[in-house]
This record gives sequence, C-alpha cells and structure tokens, in this order.
Amino acid sequence: MCLTILCIGCTFSFGKSPDDRSPKKTVNSKPKDVVSAFIDSYVHTDVKLFDQVMSEDAVVSFCNGRKVEKQTKSALLSFYKQQGETDLNCESDYEILSSSGNVVMVRVDFKFPTFLQRNFLTIEKNEQGIWEVTKVNKFNENL
Repeated sequence: MCLTILCIGCTFSFGKSPDDRSPKKTVNSKPKDVVSAFIDSYVHTDVKLFDQVMSEDAVVSFCNGRKVEKQTKSALLSFYKQQGETDLNCESDYEILSSSGNVVMVRVDFKFPTFLQRNFLTIEKNEQGIWEVTKVNKFNENL
C-alpha cells in the first residue's frame, strides 16, 4: 500500500516536464521585463512577442516628413508578419524616465550605423495586473 502511494506521488511530482513544474514567468510581470521583450520583439521582428507586450489598443506615432503617422497594434503585427523574423543591425539601450503607480515612462534607443531611433514608451498595468505598452512615440536622429 505504501509503495503504491509512493509510486502515485512520484508520478505526479516527476511526471511533468521541468517547465511545467516551475512557475511560468511572463514578460508582462514587471515593467523591466516588458521593456526587454519590446526590445527583443523589435530587433528580431518577433510577432508573437510583440503581440504579447503591446496592449490591444496600443498606438505607435512617428514623424513621416511633415506629417505625424499613427499605427495600431494590428497594423504593426501585419507588417511584422510580412517582414518575417529578421535581426536588425542595431544596438539597444533603455532608461526608465518616470514611474508612478501603474504607469511607467521609458526611453528605448536603437542605434543603427547611420541614425538613432528614440522610442518613448508608456507602459501601464491593467486591471488584471498585466504590464503592457500602450503608447510608443518614435523619433529618428541622424548620427
């Protein structure tokens, strides 16, 4: 009887893969994790990761000549899908500019060989406790 109980206990304890036994850490648990995931999704054009870190109503704004363009999350996801996974030739860095309760402002820089792209991210914690990027403002500067 004791041997049967021991076997059943071992089956439940060791019958799962190591990933299933350890608690899952999501990229949305802390603002710093969201920033790192945003950088990875951008540098590698990773559609799944981008989808995970951006809120459903996220907007990305950038200057296109004299006009400010705004893109939705769905439009950017479509663009990333068309591109396929690509490794961009850039270095990245970030700085947390301000933090207050459920909102964090972060500057993410992507340094390309000929220009610097500065992204100002607004990261918010939603009602479910999930941190997501809700707004991105992009600025390009010549080097």
